[in-house]
Amino acid sequence: MGKSLIFLLLTIFGYLSSQSKIVVEYDYTFAHMSNLKSFVIADQNNSYYFFASDPSVSYKKLIETDFTSVNPYHVYDYDYTNENLYQRVYMYPRQLKEPIPKLASEKLINLDWKITNQTKEILGYKAFLATTNFRGRDYSVWFTRDLNAEVFPWKLKGLPGVILEFQDKDGFIRGIAKTISLNSNDEFPNKILTIFSKKNSETILPFKKLVELENQVLQEDMNKAIAALPAGVEYEVPNIREMSLETTFEWQPDTKKH
Repeated sequence: MGKSLIFLLLTIFGYLSSQSKIVVEYDYTFAHMSNLKSFVIADQNNSYYFFASDPSVSYKKLIETDFTSVNPYHVYDYDYTNENLYQRVYMYPRQLKEPIPKLASEKLINLDWKITNQTKEILGYKAFLATTNFRGRDYSVWFTRDLNAEVFPWKLKGLPGVILEFQDKDGFIRGIAKTISLNSNDEFPNKILTIFSKKNSETILPFKKLVELENQVLQEDMNKAIAALPAGVEYEVPNIREMSLETTFEWQPDTKKH
């Protein structure tokens, strides 16, 4: 076989490999919402993570229904090339007069995982147990090295494989993989791509600023709830982010109000 033909075949194979995707579908619980589905669809450049309110939906069904059951606010785009995670801005104080960017971004770092020798089989893959603490919550995940890819939900970055199961110890968030599609030719959903389509041309809000704005809203809501209590009622002021995935931060480790 001529060198030029071999080169052509390798080029085609490399192109096809770069276009194929992995899709992971999880049975999902988030805060007070259960019976959900969450999804990761990833290629070599980007990974999108989102969840849907229909527990029976599959990725194929999402395509057929134009992703109508997807929660439009909890959507994440991880860019493997610059390690930035982009997310939608939807919670900000009403009194703000200046326009707020529609997207926020932060650079993800590898979390400090402790990988154990404990294993179990998930969907036919050998999975290892790993644990970490991230922004106020303790996480346990099961991941497999068998798929030669780094795929993770949300911000649970840094394991050498694909996360098949994840949860925090309080049960606030939980996902269990039900199907994995390898070498998928499914396209990234336009409805989600549209959310992030201007991330390279418009102002992106720094993640710290996003947290600051969210905290203002959460504090205002808590103040209203406290003001509505009957006179003389004793109460303990909780962390305003108690019902958020991220309750404390490395630059502000204690967000409790006294």
